[in-house]
Amino acid sequence: MKERALRLNKTLYYGWLMVFFSAFTFFFSAPGQTYSISVFINIYQNELQYSSTALSTGYSIATILSGSLLVFMGKATDKFGQRKMLILVGILLAITTFFNSFVSNLIMIYIGFFFLRYFGQGSMTLIPNSLIPQWFEDKRAFALSLSTIGGLLATLSVPAINLFLINTIGWQETWRIWSLLLIFIFVPLTALFVINRPEDIGLQMDNKESSKDHEEDLRKLEKNSWHLSEAVRTKEFWYAGLMSVIVPMFTTGVTFHFYTMMELRNISNEQAAIIIGLIAAPAAVLPFFAKLIIDRYKLKYVFLLTQVMIFISMLYLALFVNSVASAILFILFYGLSAGIQGVALNVLWPDYFGRKYLGSIRGAATVFMVIGSALGPLPFGIYYDLSGEYNLVIYGMMVMTLFAMILALLIHKPTKQK
Repeated sequence: MKERALRLNKTLYYGWLMVFFSAFTFFFSAPGQTYSISVFINIYQNELQYSSTALSTGYSIATILSGSLLVFMGKATDKFGQRKMLILVGILLAITTFFNSFVSNLIMIYIGFFFLRYFGQGSMTLIPNSLIPQWFEDKRAFALSLSTIGGLLATLSVPAINLFLINTIGWQETWRIWSLLLIFIFVPLTALFVINRPEDIGLQMDNKESSKDHEEDLRKLEKNSWHLSEAVRTKEFWYAGLMSVIVPMFTTGVTFHFYTMMELRNISNEQAAIIIGLIAAPAAVLPFFAKLIIDRYKLKYVFLLTQVMIFISMLYLALFVNSVASAILFILFYGLSAGIQGVALNVLWPDYFGRKYLGSIRGAATVFMVIGSALGPLPFGIYYDLSGEYNLVIYGMMVMTLFAMILALLIHKPTKQK
């Protein structure tokens, strides 16, 4: 593999292939993402006769449990490397999707939710986001933003594909197709091409001139890297973590209940399946915004901008979305806001805390986002069952966004003590 990678590197920096495989991984994380699972929620409600509150509760509990365990996935990634962990996680996610084709009661659905969230939404976004920063420093924001195109393609296509497959061959067979795709496409290609970091094949980040002293390179890597125990003692870790709760909370809550939410606005399930996919469409222009904003301005100002945009999106959803056109406008603007913030957060962790222990730090930080995802569907589900609408929950999340604006202004790059 090393010789093949070095041959390729003469014409194309191998790091760009790692960007492609990160995007590839984001696409195959789809079975564990809310935009994919939400298509099955109506099936569980209608065929298995479970309430919105029961499903939302199980989904939230499963997501919290999976998020609390992601730090172990991060530590395993630091120890064994991204390649081995992606292979393992791909196999386990394939087993999980196969298991979900047999669910017949609430306990089985809850178990399926947990493993889908842990291996899909959690692990298969954590690992590639710790892979790209190993290969890029000067072009880190640009490379990370390019990788989001994988999520874009999945979000645009998977809800509609799932709905088509469910209507054509049934929901059980749809889960089994995902299992086959993971085993026969994702796992073999990952095993063939993924390399953990440029130093493993004698290269440098950003394809800079290789150093003759490999041991000195490793000492520099260690010197500039924070242990997890050091990172969690900084206020930046906690401020960034708390700030990162809002987007997954709102996104997951809205996505989980999107079809019902759109029905209240006289938008059909088929139209809703297309609209929800557009949430990732702004990923196509994220590389432009990465160069225009993230690479040019302090991260604190980038975060402040995104929180203001998110606040406006929430207000627009509550007051003005009542047609297909207004729903599309909401989803595109909100998707752009969330996308910019996501890339900025992915840049923050390696920039502030180094590369060597990035997996464990990202694993711990991802807990915030997963908790946000877990808490999102439940208030929407409870309030809908009580009142038949969602606006009060949206207003509550707008208040939380105001708090996140304050946190954004308090973030500064920490200094590692000797």
